[in-house]
Amino acid sequence: MESIWPLVVALIAGVGVLIFGKARSSKRKGVQTPPKNSAADIARETVQQTFEEEVTGVFEAVKGDDPAGDLAGQGNARSRK
Repeated sequence: MESIWPLVVALIAGVGVLIFGKARSSKRKGVQTPPKNSAADIARETVQQTFEEEVTGVFEAVKGDDPAGDLAGQGNARSRK
């Protein structure tokens, strides 16, 4: 009987730590957004604009008189960059 008391005290202390730990961690949780990164925004806009220009160029090349030649010209121009 005497050896059970340390187990009971440890169990009660563990439950107390668990309860207070949960209460404290729930107070800290919040939605944190990353800071604005203007360099990344500018790069993202540049990539999007370049993509749209290239897609538009492909559609125009397909509608032309010589689609294969126009597309080959675009591919060769891209490989030279």
